[in-house]
Amino acid sequence: MNKTARVAGSRTWSGFLPVLLAVAALAFGQVVENPAKPKAAGAGRVVVPQDVLAISDVGTDDLYFKYPGRLKTTPDGSLLVRDVDQVLHFDRNGKFLRNLFKKGQGPGELTQVDSILAIEKSIIVKSNSPNKLIFFDASGKFEKEIPIRSEGRTSMTALLCQGGAFYFKASEYPQTQGNTQGFVDVSQTIVALNEATGETKTLSSFMTKSYVVSSGGRSGRFEVNSPFAVTYEQKLLAITHTEEYLLKIYDPAADKVVREFRRAYERVKAEPLAEEQKDSGFIIDGKYFSGPPELKFQNDVKNFFTRGQDIWAVTSTRDKAKGILIDVFDGEGVYRDCFWLKLPEAALKSVLSPGSCALDGDSLWVVERSEDETFAIKKYRVVI
Repeated sequence: MNKTARVAGSRTWSGFLPVLLAVAALAFGQVVENPAKPKAAGAGRVVVPQDVLAISDVGTDDLYFKYPGRLKTTPDGSLLVRDVDQVLHFDRNGKFLRNLFKKGQGPGELTQVDSILAIEKSIIVKSNSPNKLIFFDASGKFEKEIPIRSEGRTSMTALLCQGGAFYFKASEYPQTQGNTQGFVDVSQTIVALNEATGETKTLSSFMTKSYVVSSGGRSGRFEVNSPFAVTYEQKLLAITHTEEYLLKIYDPAADKVVREFRRAYERVKAEPLAEEQKDSGFIIDGKYFSGPPELKFQNDVKNFFTRGQDIWAVTSTRDKAKGILIDVFDGEGVYRDCFWLKLPEAALKSVLSPGSCALDGDSLWVVERSEDETFAIKKYRVVI
């Protein structure tokens, strides 16, 4: 199949191997540009996943869904789910196995879960309070824990374990001076933790945007866009952190972005704020500040998954009859395919929300919220 892409600032290249484009981009620190449409046969087709199974808390005392999220699959295909005071483990067939959450501050105990990692022989839970990593074996038995020196950071989310190091996304609160009301760039920093020594090291930062109001030394904010990162080929991170279309592949061991790419994309207008969003203001020094401002456009990339060497970008483009448009890139940043993912509305909302879904091969796990406010976790089979 003939692939076409170009490096920003150069003429169009056609008929060359994608790896040549990637090398050029890396050499000059440029972005691999792609056209608006891929050339794959069948691009733009509608894919309707098969409903495989559903996990409910009805009729069981083992678990109770409050706000399930942060879905994570394990190497054996089982599923981990974070909920309020719960870290739920299900096998690949949806059978409940165990709850890894034990409330307290002693060994193997925690009061608040931030994130979950799953590696070949261990399940690792990142605790916020106290700030530590807790290791369990595949059967749920507590193995060890490692304290994390957060050094004043507001939160640290575990992203990847590789080569004796853990990598986190550390979110910093926007620093403002005096009275401020407007958009502010916010630093999202990658932090490495050496498993053997417990030492932490600050790596690269990725900028996002928030709308901030500050007065009298106090402040509040609304996030315009949040960074999202997923493991790519076991040792890299695929990252998006901008409002406009841009994807990056980051090598945390080398602390550098090894690939940046995007495609020509027609931006989608922002949806009007819901009433609850308009009412979500705050009071500072006795003065009420209204909710977030109306934005002109949605974030171009809402979410993404990795599948083998491919990256699936969940775009903001929707069609009532077809579903959500998913763009498919290869590891060299070439836009090679796209398809419409057609699912029930509750499942589509999950696909658009990072952390509320997980892709493992052809298995797509989603959190679905019904009209009566109850939750279920469903597994779909996606064949493209």
